[in-house]
Amino acid sequence: MNEYYSVSRIEDETAVVEFPNGSFNEVPVSLLPSDVKEGNILVLSSDGTYIHDFSAEEDIKNRLLSFQDDIFG
Repeated sequence: MNEYYSVSRIEDETAVVEFPNGSFNEVPVSLLPSDVKEGNILVLSSDGTYIHDFSAEEDIKNRLLSFQDDIFG
């Protein structure tokens, strides 16, 4: 299973990224995909670059919507 990195916020040229262990770290935006924005889900490729994982984002979104439906009906 891939480890996911979540972009929490972007401040100037630095992104605050949540790492798989739950810690938050600052990552230079230059190391992230050029179209990165808050809320994106990233994976770390074998060559050490971050890649936007669209399918993981969609899966997480669907799970959250399902959870919301379970709670609020």
